[in-house]
Amino acid sequence: MTFRRSTAIALGAAALLATTAATAHAGPPWTVSVGGSSTGAPATFTATSGPLDFNVPGLSLGCDYATFDGTITPGPTMSKAGEVTGSEFVNCFGPLGVAFDVTQTSVWDINIIGDNSGGITPGQIGNVSATASNPDGLCTFDIVGTKAGFIDENSQLIGSDNTTGPDTLFVENVDGCYGLILEGDPATVKATYELDGIAPVTITT
Repeated sequence: MTFRRSTAIALGAAALLATTAATAHAGPPWTVSVGGSSTGAPATFTATSGPLDFNVPGLSLGCDYATFDGTITPGPTMSKAGEVTGSEFVNCFGPLGVAFDVTQTSVWDINIIGDNSGGITPGQIGNVSATASNPDGLCTFDIVGTKAGFIDENSQLIGSDNTTGPDTLFVENVDGCYGLILEGDPATVKATYELDGIAPVTITT
């Protein structure tokens, strides 16, 4: 068999292109590790945020801080890395000091949506459902949808912001609120949560 130089060049170029394509389109599945292990049962965590900001076009609401309880599941995944099973939102107030209570009404998903770069993995909080209500009955509404965010393995943080993609959060079941909040209004939330009570979480492709 004659192996010509042109054939070798062609094969080499094809191998290079295949490697480049694989690198450029790494994507899922991703592997989640807890404490260096990618096997085992879901690991529980708590997470605490600093000040939290919530906004819709007609109203801004802030909380002193919030806490999450949940799990991270080690192993390969096409997206879901864990769950937020419970939360508490502390000292939340709207305009003119009007108090609000915020209650989680579903289990939220912690999802991976992009490759780890420098220890930062694009993610989102999915299946969000919560109710915000004024104790005096002046205003009640639900917040539902998906929140863009990230997982920072360097600092062991879960962040919620708009740097990794658009939010698809909106409000529904509006009751009262003096026309400041309308059915279907888009909503944004910004906060960063520090993971605690769990071994370091890492994500690889």
